[in-house]
Amino acid sequence: MSAPRHLLRLLPLVLIALIGVVVWLNADRHDSPPVSVACHDLVAGCVARVAGHEVRVRVDAPVKALRPFELWVEAASARRVEARFSMEGMDMGFNLYVLRDEAPGVFRARVTLPVCVSGSRNWLMTLELDGTRLVLPFVTEL
Repeated sequence: MSAPRHLLRLLPLVLIALIGVVVWLNADRHDSPPVSVACHDLVAGCVARVAGHEVRVRVDAPVKALRPFELWVEAASARRVEARFSMEGMDMGFNLYVLRDEAPGVFRARVTLPVCVSGSRNWLMTLELDGTRLVLPFVTEL
């Protein structure tokens, strides 16, 4: 058998292996469950304790669909902060934001949320700080 034919027979196996690696690398692999944080007013801000460190979360304006707002996270020990926005039981598309490091321990992102076709305004913000997840339920304004 010639080398090119042999390689063509291996191609499907190589593609399957590559797809498996990509799926494995992007899988949600967390050892501990997320920490739920009750936040009654995102504009006033919220405080949570994570591994003995204080984390502050706030936005610059009331959250409304299709209206950009600034999200601020203060976490002195964090190196990387991501925010995902979702709704319970609904696919809201890809709403992942990597917050920029504004100053030591201060992270910011400009966020815009889509409108839910069902009319629901109940969102979940999942913050990931170096592998630790915080979940903050909130309701958007009309």
